[in-house]
Amino acid sequence: MYQLPEVVRQVSASAFCQCRDKIKYTAFQEIFHQLTDQFYCNYQHKRFHGYRVVAIDGSIYTVPKTKETVKEFGHNILSETGKWIKAQVSFATDVLNNICIDAIIGAYKENERVHAAQMLDNLGSDNLLLFDRGYYTFDLLRMVLLSENQCCFRLKKNACKAVMNFIKSDYQDIISVINIDGQDYKIRFTKLRLDTGEEEYLCSSLLDMNKFTPNIMKDIYKLRWGVEEQFKDMKHAISVENFVGKKVNSIKQEFFGNILTYNLAMMTCKPQIERLANSRTKKYKYAINKRALLGKIKQCYIMLFDKMGRAKETITELMVIVSKESAPIRRGRKFERSKTFKAKRKYCTAHVSVN
Repeated sequence: MYQLPEVVRQVSASAFCQCRDKIKYTAFQEIFHQLTDQFYCNYQHKRFHGYRVVAIDGSIYTVPKTKETVKEFGHNILSETGKWIKAQVSFATDVLNNICIDAIIGAYKENERVHAAQMLDNLGSDNLLLFDRGYYTFDLLRMVLLSENQCCFRLKKNACKAVMNFIKSDYQDIISVINIDGQDYKIRFTKLRLDTGEEEYLCSSLLDMNKFTPNIMKDIYKLRWGVEEQFKDMKHAISVENFVGKKVNSIKQEFFGNILTYNLAMMTCKPQIERLANSRTKKYKYAINKRALLGKIKQCYIMLFDKMGRAKETITELMVIVSKESAPIRRGRKFERSKTFKAKRKYCTAHVSVN
């Protein structure tokens, strides 16, 4: 029965799924966290005034609809056919090093602020945390301040009474005091005027106005866009929503496995590729083509671990190929944002699973 060589023997889909189901998704989650910890402990990484800049944000992922997934993520039908439901996902992203530090996938109706509070324990201290408008609450602000981290929240106009009073005032940048459950906390309110003429309001714990001027505060908050880019990379370059398994354990395996793949690419290849792309004097500085890198990593993922003796050679070849696809950075270009429409779900027939 088993006359074929070992390397070409195949197993049935049923046998594969049964074996795979014996591995808990927490194994992938633990490896993901351990890899991240090892990187920050053993390798140089970019910081901003001594802080690791971490943007926290949420997104919606689509997952297959089964009785098990409905129980886990809620009954939130996404498509007309009723084959897909929604799950709430949150990332904590090191925007200077393009690394996902922590991630949560949960029920669609779970609050993003609750996810952010859960991730604070895994982030440690000495971080500069960036939040969008929906995150500002007294409870989350207090939790961040007590965690020995710095923070910067973008504010809604009606976020609280102190914010509304600041907006009405003539002050552009002030240090104020907010009382939360009888305890006073010093915070800073800053008004920023965008190129469009619109005003933006920030609440931060960076109280040194000479060191962190309003222009620097504006640049700091712009860094938050890195987490949005990471969501885009995950959905379109990694194809994270093309789940192969339909069980909750399988979905979470693939979720954390894909993040692990992304981080491996950013940690091992991205810095070296950017050095290769900018090794010669050119008119523009060149940035890595992340989609090309992630596509190549997925193609040779199994080879990296199956043939460890050739891993260094494989990575070197990969970096040379991807460096030739780097794109020039042209500063000052602006484009009007086009109208967005709900796109139909696309199926990736050439999907390469990383698990």
